[in-house]
Amino acid sequence: MRVMHRLVGYDLDTDRMKVRVEVPLDLLAEAKRIAQVGENDPDAAWSYPLSDEQARELAALVGTGLEAGRMEFFLEAFAG
Repeated sequence: MRVMHRLVGYDLDTDRMKVRVEVPLDLLAEAKRIAQVGENDPDAAWSYPLSDEQARELAALVGTGLEAGRMEFFLEAFAG
């Protein structure tokens, strides 16, 4: 099973996913640093909440902008 990582944003009013951007494998180490993934999770298998600043930094890393609005962002792992 391959694990993929994404920057994910959920609408705070509806809890629905509104943003989903894949993090390329070659950028994962930097994405983990931004999300402050601990050494106890080397594969970043858990879900990591991001501050607005972290979300913007991660979005810039993967070459995208973020939608304006009331959102909550995470670095999340998905089975691929």
